[in-house]
Amino acid sequence: MVAVGCGLVAAVVVGRVSPPPPETSPVVVAARDVGAGVVLTGRDLRVEDVASSLAPQVSLTRVSDAVGRTTSVALPRGQTVSPSLVTAGELAASAPAGTVVAPVRLADPAVATMLGPGDRVDLLVAASGGDESSDGAPGTYVARRALVLAGALAKEPAGGLLGGDTAESGVTLVAVLPEEAASLAGLGQWGGLSAVLVP
Repeated sequence: MVAVGCGLVAAVVVGRVSPPPPETSPVVVAARDVGAGVVLTGRDLRVEDVASSLAPQVSLTRVSDAVGRTTSVALPRGQTVSPSLVTAGELAASAPAGTVVAPVRLADPAVATMLGPGDRVDLLVAASGGDESSDGAPGTYVARRALVLAGALAKEPAGGLLGGDTAESGVTLVAVLPEEAASLAGLGQWGGLSAVLVP
């Protein structure tokens, strides 16, 4: 009886001193690798609970929020799905046939704020961005005559599940060829692009 009593007391003490489990938040992630320009279905997505301190501040929380949207860039399995990575139907519908909608973050925020829907731009590797061995030397064209669908959107945190600092500038949505979107994926995320207005 004494041993049982001691065991119960120990269990209560341990329960009181143990820290409570961390708060979690639901986030939508890619359930499998999904290419750019794909209309998402329920089979492409799942919801994961992550520690609230690690969850992105801007993300989708229900599978139904993403179903029917079109991927702007390729999503690897496990990638958190944020609004900037998937376009709503009206934006996708406004893109010319044969193009996909890609989010890009320009190296010069002032240029981004000058762009508006309908503008055509050439996108190049910025002088301070990119790895010459993979993404091209500064000044290399990444996309030609990209159609601006939406000007610089509101700022959002750049970090994902691993956290991160706030993005320095907003995201501009452009319609580009699928192969151009693949090249833009890394450069556009980190602001390694410059834009030149073209007729």
